[in-house]
Amino acid sequence: MSKLRTHYDNLKVARDAPPEVIRAAYRSLSQKYHPDRNPNDADAARIMAIINGSYEVLSDPAKRREHDLWIRTNEKPPTAASPSAPDVRRQPEPRSHAPPRNNDHSSRLRRVRNVLLLGLLGLGIWLWNAGGRGQPPAGPKPYEAQPPAVPTTSVRYVRPPTAPNGSPWPTAAGYVSSYQKLHVNGLSTVTVDNNRNDSDVFVKLVALDGPTAYPVRQFFIPANQQFTVNKVRAGNYDIRYRDLSTGELSRSEPFKIEEIREANGISYSNFTMTLYKVQNGNMQTYGLAESEF
Repeated sequence: MSKLRTHYDNLKVARDAPPEVIRAAYRSLSQKYHPDRNPNDADAARIMAIINGSYEVLSDPAKRREHDLWIRTNEKPPTAASPSAPDVRRQPEPRSHAPPRNNDHSSRLRRVRNVLLLGLLGLGIWLWNAGGRGQPPAGPKPYEAQPPAVPTTSVRYVRPPTAPNGSPWPTAAGYVSSYQKLHVNGLSTVTVDNNRNDSDVFVKLVALDGPTAYPVRQFFIPANQQFTVNKVRAGNYDIRYRDLSTGELSRSEPFKIEEIREANGISYSNFTMTLYKVQNGNMQTYGLAESEF
Protein backbone atom coordinates (compact mmCIF):
# COMPACT_ATOMS: atom_id res chain seq x y z
CA MET A 1 0.00 0.00 0.00
CA SER A 2 1.34 3.49 -0.89
CA LYS A 3 2.23 5.72 2.08
CA LEU A 4 -0.44 8.33 2.80
CA ARG A 5 0.47 12.02 2.64
CA THR A 6 -1.03 13.57 5.77
CA HIS A 7 -1.25 17.00 7.36
CA TYR A 8 1.41 15.81 9.83
CA ASP A 9 3.77 15.24 6.89
CA ASN A 10 3.01 18.74 5.54
CA LEU A 11 4.02 20.33 8.88
CA LYS A 12 6.89 17.81 9.39
CA VAL A 13 5.72 16.68 12.83
CA ALA A 14 4.96 13.29 14.40
CA ARG A 15 1.35 12.12 14.48
CA ASP A 16 1.32 12.27 18.29
CA ALA A 17 2.87 15.75 18.43
CA PRO A 18 1.36 17.98 21.16
CA PRO A 19 -0.31 21.30 20.18
CA GLU A 20 2.71 23.40 21.16
CA VAL A 21 4.99 21.41 18.83
CA ILE A 22 2.50 21.77 15.98
CA ARG A 23 2.27 25.54 16.58
CA ALA A 24 6.06 25.86 16.63
CA ALA A 25 6.42 23.85 13.40
CA TYR A 26 3.76 25.95 11.68
CA ARG A 27 5.40 29.18 12.85
CA SER A 28 8.80 28.06 11.53
CA LEU A 29 7.46 26.95 8.13
CA SER A 30 5.22 30.00 7.68
CA GLN A 31 8.20 32.30 8.29
CA LYS A 32 10.19 30.41 5.65
CA TYR A 33 7.48 30.45 2.96
CA HIS A 34 5.58 33.65 3.85
CA PRO A 35 4.81 35.82 0.79
CA ASP A 36 6.56 38.79 2.43
CA ARG A 37 9.81 36.83 2.36
CA ASN A 38 9.19 35.26 -1.05
CA PRO A 39 7.70 37.96 -3.28
CA ASN A 40 6.50 36.79 -6.72
CA ASP A 41 7.34 33.17 -5.81
CA ALA A 42 4.37 31.04 -6.91
CA ASP A 43 5.86 27.87 -5.44
CA ALA A 44 6.27 29.48 -2.01
CA ALA A 45 2.67 30.73 -2.16
CA ARG A 46 1.46 27.22 -3.01
CA ILE A 47 3.42 25.71 -0.11
CA MET A 48 2.15 28.41 2.24
CA ALA A 49 -1.44 27.53 1.29
CA ILE A 50 -0.75 23.86 2.08
CA ILE A 51 0.85 24.78 5.41
CA ASN A 52 -2.13 26.98 6.35
CA GLY A 53 -4.59 24.24 5.49
CA SER A 54 -2.70 21.60 7.49
CA TYR A 55 -2.34 23.87 10.50
CA GLU A 56 -6.04 24.75 10.40
CA VAL A 57 -6.88 21.03 10.67
CA LEU A 58 -4.26 20.02 13.28
CA SER A 59 -4.85 23.06 15.51
CA ASP A 60 -8.56 22.25 15.80
CA PRO A 61 -9.11 19.20 18.10
CA ALA A 62 -12.30 18.08 16.32
CA LYS A 63 -10.79 18.38 12.81
CA ARG A 64 -7.62 16.65 14.01
CA ARG A 65 -9.64 13.69 15.33
CA GLU A 66 -11.41 13.42 11.95
CA HIS A 67 -8.04 13.49 10.16
CA ASP A 68 -6.61 10.79 12.48
CA LEU A 69 -9.68 8.62 11.77
CA TRP A 70 -9.16 9.15 8.02
CA ILE A 71 -5.51 8.00 8.40
CA ARG A 72 -6.45 4.89 10.38
CA THR A 73 -9.15 3.99 7.88
CA ASN A 74 -6.88 4.31 4.85
CA GLU A 75 -3.87 2.60 6.45
CA LYS A 76 -5.85 -0.39 7.83
CA PRO A 77 -4.02 -3.60 6.75
CA PRO A 78 -5.93 -6.06 4.54
CA THR A 79 -7.61 -8.92 6.42
CA ALA A 80 -8.91 -11.10 3.58
CA ALA A 81 -7.10 -14.44 3.37
CA SER A 82 -5.49 -15.35 0.05
CA PRO A 83 -7.00 -18.43 -1.60
CA SER A 84 -4.73 -21.43 -1.48
CA ALA A 85 -3.41 -23.06 -4.64
CA PRO A 86 -5.41 -26.03 -5.84
CA ASP A 87 -4.14 -29.50 -5.04
CA VAL A 88 -3.25 -30.78 -8.49
CA ARG A 89 -2.45 -34.45 -8.35
CA ARG A 90 -1.43 -36.70 -11.16
CA GLN A 91 -3.92 -39.52 -11.65
CA PRO A 92 -2.43 -43.01 -11.59
CA GLU A 93 -2.24 -44.74 -14.90
CA PRO A 94 -4.79 -47.53 -15.41
CA ARG A 95 -3.31 -50.96 -15.11
CA SER A 96 -3.68 -53.48 -17.88
CA HIS A 97 -5.11 -56.90 -16.94
CA ALA A 98 -4.28 -58.43 -20.29
CA PRO A 99 -1.83 -61.31 -20.15
CA PRO A 100 1.71 -60.25 -20.96
CA ARG A 101 2.89 -60.67 -24.49
CA ASN A 102 6.48 -61.07 -25.37
CA ASN A 103 6.34 -60.20 -29.03
CA ASP A 104 7.53 -56.84 -30.35
CA HIS A 105 4.10 -55.86 -31.64
CA SER A 106 2.60 -55.94 -28.16
CA SER A 107 5.49 -53.89 -26.75
CA ARG A 108 5.00 -51.20 -29.38
CA LEU A 109 1.28 -51.03 -28.61
CA ARG A 110 2.00 -50.59 -24.91
CA ARG A 111 4.47 -47.78 -25.64
CA VAL A 112 1.98 -46.00 -27.92
CA ARG A 113 -0.74 -46.38 -25.27
CA ASN A 114 1.52 -44.97 -22.56
CA VAL A 115 2.47 -42.00 -24.74
CA LEU A 116 -1.22 -41.29 -25.43
CA LEU A 117 -2.08 -41.50 -21.72
CA LEU A 118 0.75 -39.12 -20.81
CA GLY A 119 -0.36 -36.69 -23.51
CA LEU A 120 -3.95 -36.75 -22.27
CA LEU A 121 -2.79 -36.17 -18.69
CA GLY A 122 -0.64 -33.19 -19.75
CA LEU A 123 -3.57 -31.75 -21.72
CA GLY A 124 -5.80 -32.06 -18.65
CA ILE A 125 -3.29 -30.20 -16.45
CA TRP A 126 -2.93 -27.44 -19.06
CA LEU A 127 -6.71 -27.05 -19.29
CA TRP A 128 -6.87 -26.87 -15.47
CA ASN A 129 -4.33 -24.03 -15.35
CA ALA A 130 -5.87 -22.24 -18.33
CA GLY A 131 -9.14 -22.13 -16.38
CA GLY A 132 -7.55 -19.76 -13.83
CA ARG A 133 -6.89 -22.26 -11.00
CA GLY A 134 -3.12 -21.95 -11.41
CA GLN A 135 -2.97 -18.10 -11.59
CA PRO A 136 -1.69 -15.97 -8.66
CA PRO A 137 -4.49 -14.92 -6.28
CA ALA A 138 -6.05 -11.50 -6.78
CA GLY A 139 -5.37 -8.69 -4.30
CA PRO A 140 -7.69 -8.34 -1.29
CA LYS A 141 -9.07 -4.96 -2.48
CA PRO A 142 -9.57 -3.08 -5.78
CA TYR A 143 -6.32 -1.41 -6.83
CA GLU A 144 -5.82 2.16 -8.06
CA ALA A 145 -2.47 3.28 -9.46
CA GLN A 146 -2.84 6.83 -8.09
CA PRO A 147 -2.98 7.17 -4.28
CA PRO A 148 -5.87 9.21 -2.84
CA ALA A 149 -5.19 12.90 -2.36
CA VAL A 150 -4.92 14.27 1.17
CA PRO A 151 -8.15 16.18 1.91
CA THR A 152 -7.62 19.84 2.66
CA THR A 153 -9.85 22.47 4.17
CA SER A 154 -7.76 25.45 3.17
CA VAL A 155 -9.82 28.59 2.56
CA ARG A 156 -8.28 31.76 1.19
CA TYR A 157 -8.27 34.51 3.80
CA VAL A 158 -10.31 37.66 3.10
CA ARG A 159 -10.05 40.64 5.44
CA PRO A 160 -13.33 41.01 7.35
CA PRO A 161 -15.12 44.32 6.65
CA THR A 162 -16.16 44.62 10.33
CA ALA A 163 -15.02 43.43 13.75
CA PRO A 164 -16.19 39.94 14.88
CA ASN A 165 -19.07 41.52 16.84
CA GLY A 166 -20.28 43.37 13.73
CA SER A 167 -19.00 46.79 14.81
CA PRO A 168 -17.10 48.88 12.24
CA TRP A 169 -13.35 49.13 12.61
CA PRO A 170 -12.32 52.43 14.23
CA THR A 171 -10.83 55.06 11.91
CA ALA A 172 -7.88 55.49 14.31
CA ALA A 173 -6.26 53.41 17.02
CA GLY A 174 -8.85 52.73 19.72
CA TYR A 175 -11.29 50.36 21.34
CA VAL A 176 -13.73 48.43 19.17
CA SER A 177 -17.23 49.50 20.20
CA SER A 178 -19.67 47.17 21.97
CA TYR A 179 -16.95 45.07 23.61
CA GLN A 180 -17.06 45.18 27.42
CA LYS A 181 -14.05 46.73 29.18
CA LEU A 182 -12.91 44.72 32.23
CA HIS A 183 -10.19 45.05 34.90
CA VAL A 184 -10.60 48.84 34.84
CA ASN A 185 -9.89 49.54 38.52
CA GLY A 186 -6.07 49.61 38.30
CA LEU A 187 -3.33 52.15 37.79
CA SER A 188 -1.11 50.41 35.21
CA THR A 189 -0.93 50.84 31.45
CA VAL A 190 -0.27 48.47 28.55
CA THR A 191 0.96 49.93 25.25
CA VAL A 192 0.96 47.94 22.00
CA ASP A 193 3.28 49.48 19.40
CA ASN A 194 2.44 48.66 15.77
CA ASN A 195 4.79 51.27 14.27
CA ARG A 196 7.05 48.60 12.71
CA ASN A 197 4.28 47.04 10.60
CA ASP A 198 2.40 48.06 7.46
CA SER A 199 -0.64 45.94 8.44
CA ASP A 200 -3.60 46.83 10.67
CA VAL A 201 -4.10 44.55 13.69
CA PHE A 202 -7.01 43.54 15.93
CA VAL A 203 -5.65 43.10 19.47
CA LYS A 204 -6.90 41.52 22.69
CA LEU A 205 -5.49 41.98 26.18
CA VAL A 206 -6.17 38.58 27.80
CA ALA A 207 -6.35 37.90 31.56
CA LEU A 208 -4.69 34.65 32.70
CA ASP A 209 -5.38 34.48 36.46
CA GLY A 210 -8.76 32.72 36.45
CA PRO A 211 -9.59 29.08 35.63
CA THR A 212 -9.92 30.17 31.98
CA ALA A 213 -8.24 32.91 29.96
CA TYR A 214 -10.53 35.67 28.67
CA PRO A 215 -10.18 39.08 26.96
CA VAL A 216 -10.51 42.20 29.10
CA ARG A 217 -9.86 44.83 26.38
CA GLN A 218 -10.29 44.56 22.60
CA PHE A 219 -8.94 47.25 20.31
CA PHE A 220 -7.83 48.13 16.79
CA ILE A 221 -4.45 49.57 15.78
CA PRO A 222 -3.82 50.77 12.20
CA ALA A 223 -0.47 50.22 10.53
CA ASN A 224 2.37 52.40 11.87
CA GLN A 225 0.42 53.47 14.98
CA GLN A 226 0.20 52.45 18.64
CA PHE A 227 -2.44 52.31 21.38
CA THR A 228 -2.27 52.50 25.19
CA VAL A 229 -4.72 50.68 27.46
CA ASN A 230 -5.18 52.59 30.75
CA LYS A 231 -6.31 51.69 34.28
CA VAL A 232 -5.31 48.03 33.99
CA ARG A 233 -5.66 46.01 37.20
CA ALA A 234 -2.68 44.06 38.59
CA GLY A 235 -2.44 40.46 37.37
CA ASN A 236 -1.06 38.13 34.70
CA TYR A 237 -1.87 38.80 31.04
CA ASP A 238 -0.83 38.13 27.47
CA ILE A 239 -1.41 39.92 24.15
CA ARG A 240 -3.19 38.13 21.29
CA TYR A 241 -3.64 39.73 17.87
CA ARG A 242 -4.67 39.10 14.27
CA ASP A 243 -2.80 40.59 11.31
CA LEU A 244 -5.74 41.88 9.25
CA SER A 245 -3.75 41.70 6.00
CA THR A 246 -2.89 37.99 6.23
CA GLY A 247 -5.26 36.66 8.91
CA GLU A 248 -2.31 35.27 10.87
CA LEU A 249 -2.83 34.92 14.64
CA SER A 250 -0.10 35.41 17.27
CA ARG A 251 0.25 35.37 21.04
CA SER A 252 2.86 37.00 23.28
CA GLU A 253 4.61 35.51 26.25
CA PRO A 254 2.70 35.95 29.54
CA PHE A 255 3.63 39.10 31.50
CA LYS A 256 2.79 40.44 34.94
CA ILE A 257 1.26 43.81 35.82
CA GLU A 258 2.13 44.85 39.37
CA GLU A 259 0.93 47.50 41.81
CA ILE A 260 3.05 47.82 44.97
CA ARG A 261 2.16 50.05 47.91
CA GLU A 262 5.16 52.00 49.18
CA ALA A 263 5.70 54.53 51.93
CA ASN A 264 5.16 57.48 49.60
CA GLY A 265 2.46 55.95 47.37
CA ILE A 266 1.85 53.08 44.93
CA SER A 267 4.26 51.98 42.20
CA TYR A 268 2.64 50.45 39.14
CA SER A 269 3.55 48.98 35.73
CA ASN A 270 3.81 50.70 32.37
CA PHE A 271 4.19 47.76 30.00
CA THR A 272 5.00 48.14 26.28
CA MET A 273 5.03 45.47 23.57
CA THR A 274 6.30 46.13 20.03
CA LEU A 275 4.84 44.07 17.17
CA TYR A 276 7.11 42.88 14.36
CA LYS A 277 6.49 40.87 11.20
CA VAL A 278 9.24 38.45 12.23
CA GLN A 279 10.18 37.24 15.70
CA ASN A 280 12.81 39.82 16.65
CA GLY A 281 10.70 42.10 18.82
CA ASN A 282 11.03 42.81 22.51
CA MET A 283 8.95 39.68 23.32
CA GLN A 284 8.77 36.16 21.93
CA THR A 285 5.56 35.47 20.01
CA TYR A 286 3.85 32.20 19.09
CA GLY A 287 1.34 30.98 16.57
CA LEU A 288 -2.26 30.80 17.75
CA ALA A 289 -5.26 28.65 16.81
CA GLU A 290 -8.61 30.21 15.96
CA SER A 291 -10.13 28.55 19.04
CA GLU A 292 -7.67 30.45 21.27
CA PHE A 293 -8.35 33.94 19.90
